[in-house]
Amino acid sequence: MLIELDIKDFALIDHLTLSFDKGFTVLTGETGAGKSIIIDAVGLCLGGRGDRGLVKSGSDKARIQAVYDVGHCRDILTITEEYGIEFDEEKQLIVTRDLYANGKSICRINGQNVTQGILKKIMSRLINIHGQHEHQSLLDQSVHCQILDDYGGEKIKSLINDFKKHFKQTIFLKKELNRLGINDQERARQLDFLRTQIKEIDEANLFEGEEENLKEQNELLRNAQQIFKALGLFYDGVYEGGEYPSSLDLLSSNIKELAHISPFSESLEEFSNRAEDIRINLEELCRDIRAYHDQIEFSPDELERIQQRLETINHMKRKYGQSIEEILTYQDSLINELDELINSAERYSKLTKELKREEEIALSIAEKLSKQRSKTAKILENDMISILETLNMGKVSFSVSRKKTEMSGNGIDEITFLIATNPGEPLKELMKIASGGEMSRIMLAFKTLFAKIDDIPTLIFDEIDAGISGRTAQVVGEKMAYVAKTHQVICITHLPQIAALAKNHYMIEKQLSKNKTKVCVNLLLGTERLYEVGRLLNGSVTEITLEHAREMLENKGG
Repeated sequence: MLIELDIKDFALIDHLTLSFDKGFTVLTGETGAGKSIIIDAVGLCLGGRGDRGLVKSGSDKARIQAVYDVGHCRDILTITEEYGIEFDEEKQLIVTRDLYANGKSICRINGQNVTQGILKKIMSRLINIHGQHEHQSLLDQSVHCQILDDYGGEKIKSLINDFKKHFKQTIFLKKELNRLGINDQERARQLDFLRTQIKEIDEANLFEGEEENLKEQNELLRNAQQIFKALGLFYDGVYEGGEYPSSLDLLSSNIKELAHISPFSESLEEFSNRAEDIRINLEELCRDIRAYHDQIEFSPDELERIQQRLETINHMKRKYGQSIEEILTYQDSLINELDELINSAERYSKLTKELKREEEIALSIAEKLSKQRSKTAKILENDMISILETLNMGKVSFSVSRKKTEMSGNGIDEITFLIATNPGEPLKELMKIASGGEMSRIMLAFKTLFAKIDDIPTLIFDEIDAGISGRTAQVVGEKMAYVAKTHQVICITHLPQIAALAKNHYMIEKQLSKNKTKVCVNLLLGTERLYEVGRLLNGSVTEITLEHAREMLENKGG
């Protein structure tokens, strides 16, 4: 049950707190008084999309908070537990929605941040808003099957779940067969293409790291003479010397001078040691350079072989990948594709048999589902006619048309609701016959029926009584009061007949203060409620309207 709704800096509302009770509550007010703002606020707490334009002018953010008693809602406690949402001893679910002027929106449940999707999933089990334009959805024939299935309860739900599992598998199998479904000539062409590519990569005899090694050898051979000369000059100048002392000889001579003075201090000894290390390293370097120099051989044939090999690698890279690693990976994929194609004929035959089996199972379930829908349709027809007659629609006829179709995601049935609002008239689709007032009553009839099986505790009706008056308005109000025996019902209405039947009555009005307009809501009691029902009767309050209003309230225990 919705206990409290607290609204701050939202549209024309500065700060407003509404407390709700069990049973039937109505909200009334003149046109443009701001009744829709209340519904918009509730909608945000249900996970609706936020519009930053709803933040009150001059404020950084709007905050809407709804407090809900979920002590008797076991499924809600189970769902919230999945998301780690904790409750206090009172088992209250507190939804907070902050809407910022910059467009940012934050949702919280019991202080814990949640996504808009999670908020919508949880709150859809607690509150259902039925707007004045919702009856338009009934004109969409595509939703009729879902409505019928919902009325069928667990029997139909179980069959649908089972059917969809197998139907989904048939869709998957058809896609696989379509992918594999090529003729023998095309299969032979693909096999030849794959084998040719695999063979070409095989014959290239590539291995990782080969290209880098070949490039290094290529550079060495292309510059062999320059390298040979440079290394020789270095070795001769540093190690051999010749006509003049070598660099190494000069270094050794100078190191001896350092050695003579090294005993005089630790620093001098360190200099001498470091210089000796340099001499040793330089001598080792010279030996290594000499060994490398002596093994250099320039071979034009070897250079040509390496360059041809590099060209082969580049050719393969242009065709199959940016690197040898990519080429080898691509070859693996070709081998897998070849194996799959070789076995595709066998797999195609296997999948064809599997598809036939799944289609037979799905069709069998669809036929059971169709029979159950037929039984449910008869029950729905009788129940709808009974309720529509109580809603002052006279000798109305209501029928659920069932046509067999090709198997689809909904089974093998096409469901259409038909109605005749006057005796002797043929049954026609809702969109072709029902007026606005009739559609409001048809929608209410559905809501009344589903209230018996619906687990949603709170129903909010937003002026779905449009287009009706007089005796019809009276029976619509009585039907809402009936639903309110088992549900919390909150109704925004402009009809006195409905307002008089409610247990609690709030009035919404705009007030002008300091050149600013704000929305206020007041709980009406006694005389205040009498005057508001009187105003709803005739637009103005007179002795006659007050007397009539008094009778309406007294007759219904108001």
